[in-house]
Amino acid sequence: MSIFKSKTAAIGWTIEPCFIITLHKKDIELLNKIQSFFGVGTVSLAGDKIARYRVRSRNSLLVIISHFNKYPLQTTKVNNFISFCNILNLMNKKSHLDVEGFLNIASLINKLNNPLSPSLLDKLSLLGELPNTDAQALELASKKSLLSENLDPWWISGFTTGEGSFTYFTRNRKKASGELVKDYTLAYEVSQRSDSLHILNLIAKYFEYGKVYSETRGVSKYRLVTRDQILNTLVPFFEKYPLEGNKNMQYELWIQIVKILQTTGRSEQREISVEGLIKKLSELNK
Repeated sequence: MSIFKSKTAAIGWTIEPCFIITLHKKDIELLNKIQSFFGVGTVSLAGDKIARYRVRSRNSLLVIISHFNKYPLQTTKVNNFISFCNILNLMNKKSHLDVEGFLNIASLINKLNNPLSPSLLDKLSLLGELPNTDAQALELASKKSLLSENLDPWWISGFTTGEGSFTYFTRNRKKASGELVKDYTLAYEVSQRSDSLHILNLIAKYFEYGKVYSETRGVSKYRLVTRDQILNTLVPFFEKYPLEGNKNMQYELWIQIVKILQTTGRSEQREISVEGLIKKLSELNK
């Protein structure tokens, strides 16, 4: 939701609803597929690295809302979705055209993804004080009961495409003989804010392996690192429910590394092969 000055609006301000998906430009084809699926909106580049899918018109936004009503969001983003729908309903009733209704909607927008900037809030204060919408926020918190306790596998695949990573850790150590060797740990990770911890626990429940960690900075992660479990669980899963776009390319390189480490002993040739694939994986992750 955007709020900006308008010479044509009676109160001098207007609100523009918008649904946006932002990805690296490497995944612009994925955004084109999403646009083709919904049949509304546009895809564009923003700068050197960013691609965006946007839906602006209210009629087109009904297509997006209908989809997520049929296939509900599973993280705390569902609260933002419910707020978004409430705001659109108020706008369809023309509540945003008078000062009281506009300020009420502005207060709801302030509770969405990103709070309104201090400079914008200062300008809006000339119209009046934003009402307290904490009661509505509490109502939204109760909507968490709508979240499923059993995740659809296609949802997990799509969520991994957007929020997952296929990464690695290295550690140099000395063997008893004094020889210096490098150990590799390959990790499948999904990160979320800690208020969406339940989703990570459901992913762990689905795969029956891996662990969920909570960090002090308010981020939680589901992580799977055991090679046998990766090969016996993740590989069949992503063969049946494939990833999309650049994330699938990352996965294909990552799983090659896992298989090499699992099936071959230490050798100079193995190290060369692994390091070459890791370099390619790092480039894809940029």
